[in-house]
Amino acid sequence: MFQIDRSYIDHESLESLQGRIWDIRTDHKDDPTLPKIENYGINEKDFEDYLDKKQNFEDFKDNWRRRQLLVYVVIFCIPLVYFSLFRRGEFMQAYITGFLFCVIAFMVYSLIKAARASKFRNNPYETFIKALLSWEEYHNK
Repeated sequence: MFQIDRSYIDHESLESLQGRIWDIRTDHKDDPTLPKIENYGINEKDFEDYLDKKQNFEDFKDNWRRRQLLVYVVIFCIPLVYFSLFRRGEFMQAYITGFLFCVIAFMVYSLIKAARASKFRNNPYETFIKALLSWEEYHNK
């Protein structure tokens, strides 16, 4: 029986923000120009917790993008099935109701996303993340 080298797979799955920040900080830890976490008034444990929360939020958005069309189709079809079973001949109302349900679902998702995203604005953690990403962009030119 053979073993699969999982190190490559795990590294490829780290194409997330959390993995990217971790790679920058570990690969260039001896570089004196790398932004230091102490300069932003952040401790290491709180920063790791913040990155976990931010990664969960990014995963939430990615999962929604993948399933968005399926959710809208199901939401749209529920009124069509209801009107075709119990109220025959009212197809225009079924289409309008399905469309309105889809609009409501989109608005609810947008509100949830905005409420969660508000936690990740204008704080020292975001400033440090932006500094690391801009340092990497400048360093890799």
